[in-house]
Amino acid sequence: MDIAQLAVETLRTVPYGFLVTPATPPTARLVQHLHVDDDAAVWIGTSPRSRKASSIATHGAATYVVEDRDRFAYVSVAGTADVVTDLATRNRMWEEGLRAFFPAGPEGDDFVLVRLTPDVVEAMSFADGVHPDPYGLVPCRVERREGAWREVEPERARGH
Repeated sequence: MDIAQLAVETLRTVPYGFLVTPATPPTARLVQHLHVDDDAAVWIGTSPRSRKASSIATHGAATYVVEDRDRFAYVSVAGTADVVTDLATRNRMWEEGLRAFFPAGPEGDDFVLVRLTPDVVEAMSFADGVHPDPYGLVPCRVERREGAWREVEPERARGH
């Protein structure tokens, strides 16, 4: 199975996940993403004054993880993240249910977007048979190189 496509399908099916941003220690928070592009880029709404926006502006990186419990699957995407303030994009990504958190809507000064463009995708799905041998001890992994996804051998920690 195409791991990048599995990631896109899973991300589009599971609306909530954990956004992890660099810090000491790294911080994670449960968020609802607004959109997933065909290249697995994930869009998340937030306040420009949030810790996640600040961390992304500082470090330019993030990881997003979703679990599909019904399929005994998860997807993790990691890569470049940026804060998008473009008004046309904010309007395009806006969902009216966000108004409870951002009363001024997509044009207010308290709503921006985070775009996470992954360079690495890790996935495991027992329902789809996506788990390297031995049975599910490590995820499948692809990395974006020269604009294309390339499968990477699963990494295992060296024994002591």
